[in-house]
Amino acid sequence: MLSGRARAQAKTGDGPVEIARMYKLAKDSAVKARTQAINQLKAVLIRADPQLREELAGLGNAELFRTCAGLVDDSLNHEADEGAVLHATHVTLGLLARRIRQLSDEVQDLEGRLTRLVERHAPQLLEVWASVQTRPSLC
Repeated sequence: MLSGRARAQAKTGDGPVEIARMYKLAKDSAVKARTQAINQLKAVLIRADPQLREELAGLGNAELFRTCAGLVDDSLNHEADEGAVLHATHVTLGLLARRIRQLSDEVQDLEGRLTRLVERHAPQLLEVWASVQTRPSLC
């Protein structure tokens, strides 16, 4: 390179590859944040009121998140009442569940953007990806 014989060109930082890098960076960040929010929600459930914990125990993740998202009711201020901890638990579960939904939507949006980008610029990669997805697992 220093001798002047190198022929390689530096990456320009533009074009579809750079766009894909940006989308992947955002998607990876959203996936990480969603995982963190899911772990936090489940940690709150472990410490939650036994009755609430039992009500939510049999639900799968999707239903659990939908149910928790509906728990927030700030029409009354319960922070000074004897049900203050339960109310705070409801608020926290609701906020975390809505965050999980928002991050899931963001991940889905970014996956769609990546797919459209690949369809436009390198559709042969989608064929390779599809063939890898349909192979039987070795496990």
